[in-house]
Amino acid sequence: MRALTAVGIVLLLLAGCATAPPAPASGGQTFTGEVWTWDQPNNIVTLYQGGQIVRVKTTPEQMRSLQLHQNAKITGELAPPADLVTVIKTGPTNPVPKGPAEVLEVPGTVASIDPSGRMAITSDRGPIHVWVASRADQRFQKGAPVTVKMSVQPVDMVAAAGGSQAPASTSSPTAPTAASPSSEPGDHAVVTGRVIGVNPGGVLVVESPTGPIQVLVNDGSRYKVNDFVQIHTTVRTAP
Repeated sequence: MRALTAVGIVLLLLAGCATAPPAPASGGQTFTGEVWTWDQPNNIVTLYQGGQIVRVKTTPEQMRSLQLHQNAKITGELAPPADLVTVIKTGPTNPVPKGPAEVLEVPGTVASIDPSGRMAITSDRGPIHVWVASRADQRFQKGAPVTVKMSVQPVDMVAAAGGSQAPASTSSPTAPTAASPSSEPGDHAVVTGRVIGVNPGGVLVVESPTGPIQVLVNDGSRYKVNDFVQIHTTVRTAP
């Protein structure tokens, strides 16, 4: 009888485990922003919210409804920053070009201007986010047609010979990036940074000191996350 009683208790416990309801999903926050990229295996979507990048861990059902560069409302939890390769600098480095640069020129419309030096532009291939010179709001108007020229050059970051460093205009990570008007029409900028996203349609997201910029390329397969690139952009008012 003791043996039967013990078996009965074990069966009862097992049955209780089998019929226990699943733990309820924890409540999440609601996030709204432009979909920049996503990590399907981990159910993480990256949103652009008013100049900030937010990573949200959500559900597979919501992931399936995402559309690139569309505003979305997502329920989930804040995800930690993505792991990036850490580069330990032992001295000044300079960007050394590898392979040809890609040059692309597209028409667009000014979506927003940050007087401190950033501009968002809508185009047929998706949003573009670039550096511009300070007080750009005095030279460009929201809703105005513009032309954006982008040159994307893959580079290797190489230790400078003899400790010398390229001038600041080359925008190596150990020198400031630059944006300025010039004698040529338009606002010109040079940014060297690490690729943090390669989106469908040839959209590159690249880190910069003021936050990620976003440019277009013809062949996105040339790039991968953690590559370094040097980007030259020119924004000028369309005729």
